[in-house]
Amino acid sequence: MPRQPENDVIMTRPKIAIVGAGWAGLSAAAHLVEHADVALYEAGRVAGGRARGVPSDEFSFLDNGQHLLIGAYQAVFRLLDKTGMDWRRHFYRQPLRWYLHDGLRFEAAWSLPAPLNLLTGLLRGEGASFGEKMALVQQLKHLQAHHKRQLPDQSVLSWLEGQGVSRKWLLEFWQPMVWGALNTPLDEASLNVLCNVLADGVWAGCELSDYFVPRVDLTRAFAMPIVGYLQQHGAAWLPNQRVKRVLLDNHRGVRVDGERFDGAIIATAPYHVESVLPPSLGDNIRFVVNSLQYYPITTVYLKYARAFRLPALMTGFAEGTAQWLIDRRRLTGANEIAAVVSLSHRIRATNVQWAQRVHRDVLRVCPQVGKPVAWQVITEKRATIASHVNRVVPTQARLNQYGIWLAGDWLHPRYPATLEAAVQSGAMMAQAVLQRFAAGSEAA
Repeated sequence: MPRQPENDVIMTRPKIAIVGAGWAGLSAAAHLVEHADVALYEAGRVAGGRARGVPSDEFSFLDNGQHLLIGAYQAVFRLLDKTGMDWRRHFYRQPLRWYLHDGLRFEAAWSLPAPLNLLTGLLRGEGASFGEKMALVQQLKHLQAHHKRQLPDQSVLSWLEGQGVSRKWLLEFWQPMVWGALNTPLDEASLNVLCNVLADGVWAGCELSDYFVPRVDLTRAFAMPIVGYLQQHGAAWLPNQRVKRVLLDNHRGVRVDGERFDGAIIATAPYHVESVLPPSLGDNIRFVVNSLQYYPITTVYLKYARAFRLPALMTGFAEGTAQWLIDRRRLTGANEIAAVVSLSHRIRATNVQWAQRVHRDVLRVCPQVGKPVAWQVITEKRATIASHVNRVVPTQARLNQYGIWLAGDWLHPRYPATLEAAVQSGAMMAQAVLQRFAAGSEAA
């Protein structure tokens, strides 16, 4: 049986271990470091987790996935502001634009408030008749009304079927949007989670739907500035140190690799949580972790000898191997394309076949581009946790009693597994830690 927690833990500046330097762990550390003695452990040699740079001699930069930020990622941008870095030079900013080579094309009307900017942009768009546009506008209005009623959750597909949505809008709008936002099949994806994403983004304000596309790898754009900020404030940065287990201390607090701490935030990927938790705690956490389902995302990078220009920064396909082609000439000047394939388990292909298939997509919009001179395929097999209907977020109350907190995108109560969800989760757990020790100090 675990020891009973003690109520006399009084620390004006607690000593906190953070296990895992993904975006949640980095966020937790950055929000704690001015108020606590922080040690940040990372099993790998670099920070960033599932959103970090990958070394490359062939390309201007590579990430272990193609990550798009939007203006609604306010917690991410506030955290970057905290470092004092001019992070905006590392991102290409563009107002919301939807461009399918084989379908709908529109731009949000910048001069109007949300959601009128989106609705007006749709009505002015191309690739659909006026009647078809009005049908889509009505679908979006009905979804917003549905969200305000706070009804029980259901799958996105079941709601769309209830609305009588046409195959055109299924392929040209709803499917690419849900795959991009939730990386979950329509028949499994949570309608309430999708509504939360829309409510805090395109429905909330014009600038919140802007794209922020990285011009450099995410290690340079995010992880390195945060690690630098932590070190400037005295945190211990401990790469290449895999924590085997967080153990309860006989007196109070926890032990991490033999060192005593007043508390610990476990910010690893969920499939590593079970091995790190104390054996005597967290059975409910283990149950939830074992029930999670993961979906992959494949990113195909292609480099060409000839200059080209895609029709849009993000050129999509309703029907193709790639959902989106990102024009890197607009980002870095390099003759490169990054192609995003959500739910890539649907296609069985070798890396060579991935490159060939995506190149055929490129030829549809740039037939004179020639053959690629270099390619790279990166598949994150567990890129995201599925945003299932009525997804369960485990309670942490018992863990918290013993000075252990969990952070990660999979724990966010409202959002899918995104960078913003990870950063918000880390910030929330840091606040919980500070409140715990502030309360203990007052009790003394």
